[in-house]
Amino acid sequence: MRFLRHIIIAMLAAVWGLSYITIGLQSSSPLEWTCLVGLGMSSFIIIGYCIYRTRGQQLLSQKYKILNSILSTMGNNCEIIVFNDKGKTIWTSHPNAYPSVEQFMRKLLLRVTASSELDKLQKLIEKNFSGDVLLSNKGNVSEPRWYSVQVRHLDLSIGFRRRNRIIILNDISNHFKETKVIQQNYNSLQNFVEKLPFGLCHIANNGQIISLNQTLASWCELDKQNMIGSSISDFVKAPLDKEYSMMTITAPGSSVFNAIVYNTNPSGPKQTLLFYKIDKHVGSNLAHGSSKKYSLAESKAAIPGLMMRLDGRITSANPAFFNMLLSNHGPEAERNVMKKKFDELLHPTERSSVMSKLRRCLSSKAPPTPLEMRFHKDDLFTTAYISRLQTDASNDDQPHFMIQFIDISEQKQLERQFIQSQKMQAVGQLAGGIAHDFNNLLTVMIGFCDLLLQRYTPSDPSYSDVMQIKQNANRAANLVRQLLAFSRQQTLQPKVVDITDSLDDLTVLLQRLIGAGIELHMKHGRGLWSVKVDVSQLEQVIINLVVNARDAMGAGGTLRINTYNKSIMSSLRIGHDLIAKGEYVVVEVADNGSGIAQQHLEHIFEPFFSTKEVGSGTGLGLSTVFGIVKQTGGYIQVESVIDRGTTFRIYLPRFQGETAQEIKAKETITGDLTGHGAILLVEDEDAVRAFGARALREKGYNVSEATNGEDALKIIQQQGKLDLLITDVVMPRMDGPTLCKKIKEKSPTLKTIFISGYTEDTFRSSLDEDNSHIHFLQKPFTLKDLAAKVKDVLKDNNTGLQ
Repeated sequence: MRFLRHIIIAMLAAVWGLSYITIGLQSSSPLEWTCLVGLGMSSFIIIGYCIYRTRGQQLLSQKYKILNSILSTMGNNCEIIVFNDKGKTIWTSHPNAYPSVEQFMRKLLLRVTASSELDKLQKLIEKNFSGDVLLSNKGNVSEPRWYSVQVRHLDLSIGFRRRNRIIILNDISNHFKETKVIQQNYNSLQNFVEKLPFGLCHIANNGQIISLNQTLASWCELDKQNMIGSSISDFVKAPLDKEYSMMTITAPGSSVFNAIVYNTNPSGPKQTLLFYKIDKHVGSNLAHGSSKKYSLAESKAAIPGLMMRLDGRITSANPAFFNMLLSNHGPEAERNVMKKKFDELLHPTERSSVMSKLRRCLSSKAPPTPLEMRFHKDDLFTTAYISRLQTDASNDDQPHFMIQFIDISEQKQLERQFIQSQKMQAVGQLAGGIAHDFNNLLTVMIGFCDLLLQRYTPSDPSYSDVMQIKQNANRAANLVRQLLAFSRQQTLQPKVVDITDSLDDLTVLLQRLIGAGIELHMKHGRGLWSVKVDVSQLEQVIINLVVNARDAMGAGGTLRINTYNKSIMSSLRIGHDLIAKGEYVVVEVADNGSGIAQQHLEHIFEPFFSTKEVGSGTGLGLSTVFGIVKQTGGYIQVESVIDRGTTFRIYLPRFQGETAQEIKAKETITGDLTGHGAILLVEDEDAVRAFGARALREKGYNVSEATNGEDALKIIQQQGKLDLLITDVVMPRMDGPTLCKKIKEKSPTLKTIFISGYTEDTFRSSLDEDNSHIHFLQKPFTLKDLAAKVKDVLKDNNTGLQ
């Protein structure tokens, strides 16, 4: 095509040239020749310009196509707006979002915090400059957002310049998260160093103090910032060319103290000094290498410490050490400790390793490293800082080590709690996954039981057999709900219930939990009021209390569960809680076991607190009980006497409204569950899909089936009109929420019923804000549940969905 166009242009040029020469040969006047020359030059210029413009438009079109492809690709990861020289939007990754640069700045001001960077951005746009700015989001939020904004010029012209501008706005908040974590870790480490029980100082080769911790500054009674930059010689008069030395530290003021100073690198360009503050008489003995025995017996240092020989015999210890090691101590208890060797005070699992490390420490020239030591008390963990002592070789009775201890028992407890919480999280995830698969199986079992029951009358022998299968499947469904509650994947679904019926259903399970050696007595009060609770969560509360009672009674005992009504005429205080005036149903769980000590009663509802042996309990049982009771609006009271037993009382507020019996009577009235309409059922489990489709077809609906979201979209395109979508949440290739979003683009008012073995809150967050057309049916469900839900969703539509 291009070659043909060139031939035509050449032929036209040849015709025009021949015509021009012929006319020129017939002209005789110079004026005519001049006009012909001018006309020829003008024609050449016009033709050249037309060719140039045609080629320029082609280049510009290609340039636009390339640019549009680049911007479209970039727009998937950031926000891009292109403005022309008039300030109007000519391209954006968010169509119609910003019609002009003024609208862009107005909306941006609502999103970000006013700052010098924002002023800079306004100047760049006003003056047509290029540049980069960094902005943060507006408002007091826990997770701030950060945006990188780039302003650049964009030349989209051929032959002359147009001042087009491109603005690229990129959310870079994720890049700051790791920085925040690093900053938090740094702050934690810095706080730890500041509060170390020994002084820490870093000096340069010229003796200038580079940094130090707050402990050393406090000992010197000086401001930390004023000490940085000063010379170490202002405080330490003795030379620092040895690994270890005893010296007196004199601050430029009135502060004077004795310390053991370790120099980690005496010959290096930079040195780290560790200051261990000790009493004056101890420092004197150590500094002068006296043959007199070293002693910490009279030391009033707050840090526990002792001195010992290599064979493990303790030569002296300060009072702080005895306070740490002994709960109730006196002179006799302290003497008993001094008679023992050091390794006898340690936990049996620690003895050989600690003593071997001490021997290596004495033979090594490297600075001693801190050791973790666990004493015979299971809950006493320490970090031990070891100091090698300069001893007289002729005096074997002198100690070889001074050891100072920092109690880290609380830190170890937190580590155990963290590990336990990680285990609980893993068990919870496993339980949730198992529950999801079981719910699919139970849906099939219960559903096909319902289909079979439609064929038989109650007098038929097969009717009772099928009912037995269905009832046991329902019991399995209750166990699955408990698994979901344990894994924290079940939200409260309160309903009005009769406590008596709920506890009677739980009796068989409780008897199996406590075993044959414990007697279970259950007594219900007459005329119990109705309460509004989540039945599965209430069952979890009772199970946790019964398990604790079983463990407290050991081999045998009596467990009593009583229920009764109680009216509280005025506020009643129980522990730190205050029960409001009102009417309550009380559930009382009492045992005659070992009881709970009074000092533990105020901590039993704290997470991870447990009086059981390590590995025998999670410490989460009673905290879960407390959380569920409080979330239900109730209260819990505990009374306990050592060796006589413990009683827990749960106060559940009376429900003011229809009683559980009245509501149950209404629910037993069966209505017309038939209907009509086009329904698409999407379910990857073949058995669940087969049951659901058959049940709905028997009720009069036109049902189409799909095994996944992609097949469902094809069916919708072929079928056209659709009244209702029923879809599973978790499916391969395309899940339910994604399918719902794609369908909503074409049918925004189409109602949807999600079916899932998980609970509703696990997928609601992934949907759009406007999800009033979304409904939920949790597995396992019966034929009646499914038909009633579909009937309820479609009841407001006369001719299909809106």
